[in-house]
Order: sequence, then structure tokens, then C-alpha cells
Amino acid sequence: MAKGGFVTTELSAGRVNAHGKIASLAEAFKKNNPFSILVVPKADVTTGVISNVAEEIGLIVSVKTYQNEAAADLPVYFHRWTEASIVELPITAIDLSTYDVYWGSGVND
Repeated sequence: MAKGGFVTTELSAGRVNAHGKIASLAEAFKKNNPFSILVVPKADVTTGVISNVAEEIGLIVSVKTYQNEAAADLPVYFHRWTEASIVELPITAIDLSTYDVYWGSGVND
């Protein structure tokens, strides 16, 4: 399968075609296109295996979405991609020492 190139609207709609791990929130995390996030508590990962050992089911995260000018609270469930079209994850949004956070998007920018 070719890397890069054109991805049709039908293929990118609702799919994660590009992704990565957010390593730092020293600055707000932004991409050129809207993205989704997936949050995994570090306590749920043992030698690369994700298990659901915590009783908590998610976090309230302040995010800036595609059609909002300011950040607002969004419920984010653990181990699931958010449905929101996020454009910015503020520096204080999630404690990366407690949670692994991944971004995903229909296109890579």
C-alpha cells in the first residue's frame, strides 16, 4: 500500500489514517487538521498489554473543537477514540505522567 498521496473523502471519513503519541504538552498540541484523541491510563499498561484494571472510566478534558473558538470541557472515555473534531489540546488538558495520549486523524499533516 502506498504511503502519502491522496486519501478520498470516503476513506478518511470516520477513520484514523494517521496517528501518533503525544509526548509533551509543554505547548498546546495542534495539528493542521482536526484530530481525535485516545487516552490510556499508564496503570492499565503492562509490558505493552492494555488491560482495564482501573474502575475509572474516563476524564473531563478541556479541548478546543473545530467549531468552538475557546476550549471547553469534553468527556473522554478511556481506551476509545473521541468522536469530537479537536483542533487544540491545551497544555493543562491531561497529565501525561499518569496517562498516555494518542492522536488520530483522517489525514496526516
